[in-house]
Amino acid sequence: MKTPKNTDISTFKEPQESIRQVILEKAFLRFGRYGFGKTTMAEIAKDCEMSPGNLYRYFKSKKDICADCASRVLQQRLELVQKIINNKNLSPDEKLKASVLEVLNYMHYHFSEQPALMELVDFISRERWAIVQKYMEQEKLLISEILLQGNSSRDFNIPDVQETSKWIQAALIKFFSPRYMDAFKLEELRREAEGVVNTLIRGLK
Repeated sequence: MKTPKNTDISTFKEPQESIRQVILEKAFLRFGRYGFGKTTMAEIAKDCEMSPGNLYRYFKSKKDICADCASRVLQQRLELVQKIINNKNLSPDEKLKASVLEVLNYMHYHFSEQPALMELVDFISRERWAIVQKYMEQEKLLISEILLQGNSSRDFNIPDVQETSKWIQAALIKFFSPRYMDAFKLEELRREAEGVVNTLIRGLK
């Protein structure tokens, strides 16, 4: 059910987390259209059909909204990979390839059409790098999970899974980084990603 116009959504008896998610969705759309620098808390509040004062009940600042938007995007990336890992119909090498291509599709969809989102990336890289570090550790654990499955099924032969997952993550950075999404067409990036992953898989075997 849509919220009536000019009605403060915070007056509805919705869980606080539900309202926070609405705010993040609206803010992400505005960041993508106008960038982080040109967006104000008052504009985000207007998009959410709530007063600026009530917006501050959920977020202390625009920077906090930006940080949570970034965390949300990164968490969605992890969930995409975890879903693929849980698919019992895929072999370990298919899981690795599918994970890379799914994340690439996701990132290209968001950042190629909304280059203004790079301001969000720049802010996170400059002021909230701990968010990125936490995500990278979680991403590395998911890569390790695929490699362990490959060792178990004897599709892979990897003596040091943790070290290998680190190098795989480094090799795939071009296909996961927002900075490359606007510079290359998706078809070109997918072709390169498939070539890199196929080369990695041959080494893992």
